[in-house]
Amino acid sequence: MRGGILVTELAHLITAGAWGLVALTLAAGIPFAWRKVLAYIEARTQLQLAEAVRRMLDE
Repeated sequence: MRGGILVTELAHLITAGAWGLVALTLAAGIPFAWRKVLAYIEARTQLQLAEAVRRMLDE
């Protein structure tokens, strides 16, 4: 189960990093279109992590 804990911690770090990036873009006044792109990237990252966790649990 050690691997599961590591993946969970990694998921939290990636999510926190993505939210930090979104916060920086908001603070910097980056246009709305770029914020949408960053939100899309963050959503894809979370989906890929969920798929990786599902595959690990299936093994």
